[in-house]
Amino acid sequence: MKAGMMLRFGLFAVACVMVFAGAAAFYEAAAQETPTKSDEPKAAKKPKPKGDTAKSADADGKPKKGQYATEAEAKARCKGTVVWIDKDKFQHYEGSREWGRKPGVFACEQG
Repeated sequence: MKAGMMLRFGLFAVACVMVFAGAAAFYEAAAQETPTKSDEPKAAKKPKPKGDTAKSADADGKPKKGQYATEAEAKARCKGTVVWIDKDKFQHYEGSREWGRKPGVFACEQG
């Protein structure tokens, strides 16, 4: 009985090793087939439309009235909460991950 159990254990161990080796080979082959960023063709840059209306600043690059280039300037002039207005005109509050990301401007929160 002991010899039969040893044989079963041995066969089980060999089967486990074979399954593990097969899985490792499968994942290695899959990793080689997956293109990396350097293998992918570079996408053509889209030309920027002229006269983009989504910008929050004038053509000179200066903020419009009620908008400020720096956070300190906005805090000095705003009575309420200072917000970051992105290029799509969404307001972001201090502490959000979009706070202060370019392009955009600081402004006073509109009630």
